[in-house]
Amino acid sequence: MKRKRLIGIFVLCSVLLAILLSGATSVYAQQPSPAIIETYSIESSNGSDVTNGPLMAGAAYTVSLEVNVGVNLANTTLSLTTPMIKVEDVRWSLENDYAGIDTDLWQPGLATIEFNVIEGIAEITLIGAVPDNYTSEELPNDDELHFIKSIPLVELTLGPGDTLLDEISVEVRDEAIVAYQQTLTEKDGLLKTTDADSKYEDLAAAIIALAEGLNSQGYVEQATSLLKTLPSSASDFPVPVEEGSYMVYMVIIAVFAVIMLAFLTLFFRARSNSSFMRQQIDEEAGKLDVLSVRLSKIDKLLARDIEQVKEQLERISGR
Repeated sequence: MKRKRLIGIFVLCSVLLAILLSGATSVYAQQPSPAIIETYSIESSNGSDVTNGPLMAGAAYTVSLEVNVGVNLANTTLSLTTPMIKVEDVRWSLENDYAGIDTDLWQPGLATIEFNVIEGIAEITLIGAVPDNYTSEELPNDDELHFIKSIPLVELTLGPGDTLLDEISVEVRDEAIVAYQQTLTEKDGLLKTTDADSKYEDLAAAIIALAEGLNSQGYVEQATSLLKTLPSSASDFPVPVEEGSYMVYMVIIAVFAVIMLAFLTLFFRARSNSSFMRQQIDEEAGKLDVLSVRLSKIDKLLARDIEQVKEQLERISGR
């Protein structure tokens, strides 16, 4: 009986110890951050609130933020860093009397400012511009790629190891990307609302897919130009024709040839060796092959011209 009591006491003590250790570990793991960016807002140069929207490369913005410092740490500093370009005499301004920043000693014109870790809230304003080339990349052949990127507008770090505590990250686009997105929306909307011949709709959908492939690789301007070869209004799309009529093939192939020639001119000056694009070209050349056979029964001259376009595509793709 006595032995059972000892075992029971031992088990109870073990359970209590496990609970205490678990609680201690949990408290240790959930230690609050010494400082966070509690609130922020972003304003464009024309006064518009763009906090929840993408920013534009090359544009200037005003960022208002509150840094909440929850502890006092001697001989330790906090840092705020931005990749934004300076557009005024200073980048940073302190809007309240936060004790951690000595405005007689700090250097608000630099990309990084440091201040003491003193409990309180620092109200800070940052003014700067997103770098012009933030979303673009120039190739050796002078072509330019464009990609949507996120920019760490403000990073809050704790010294001396520059431990990242918090950041403001925002999506950045440029004019070429916006132009492509607007054109894609316009053409896709027209294609969904038009009563054009179904064969032409398939062709237009293939052109949009090609443009999306170009855009995903960064060839945004070429993708936009390719989309613009499609009609600009629903009334310009070819209407359905009677069953058995070959006229639709003449219209489709003629338009397709123009589009593919424009595509060749715009894209292959980039001299891309992408396997994805070679696959796409092989598919489109195959479509031309099938349609040109049908067209040869009606207009041999036009069929020969289309055959030349197909052969050029095959030579480029290495078929």
